[in-house]
Formats: sequence, C-alpha cells, structure tokens
Amino acid sequence: MPADELRIAKQLGETVRRLRSAEGISQIGLAERADLNHNFVGEIERGEKLASVVTVVRLAQAFGIKGGELLAKAKL
Repeated sequence: MPADELRIAKQLGETVRRLRSAEGISQIGLAERADLNHNFVGEIERGEKLASVVTVVRLAQAFGIKGGELLAKAKL
C-alpha cells in the first residue's frame, strides 16, 4: 500500500476504533450494525485495509452519522 493510502487507512482505522470504544461496543457488535465481517472491521481498525466508500458509509451509519462526518472526524 502506498504511503499516502497507508496514512489514510491508519487515520480512519484509529477513528473507527475510538468511536466504537466510546460507544462501548465490540468489533463484532460494530460489524453486525454495519453488515460487515468482524475480521474486516478489525483490519480496518488496524489500518491494514483501506475502506471503500460503501464501507465508510456503512460504518458511519452504524455510528448514526453520515459518511462525510466519519471522514471529517478522521481528519481526511
């Protein structure tokens, strides 16, 4: 993964982890809310996978926010 993509993946992953922890839910709980695989959620949180636009929207909806808000929280 190129350096700029790695930075984006890490920032988004840290933000997802922070929001999930603030809500007191597990990766499995978030995955269920977002209709994603829990292993994939873990990979996103660790910055190992770069989330697609659809995945960003699903995660944001799971937190009750818009996709743009999630990206803004990640300072992307």
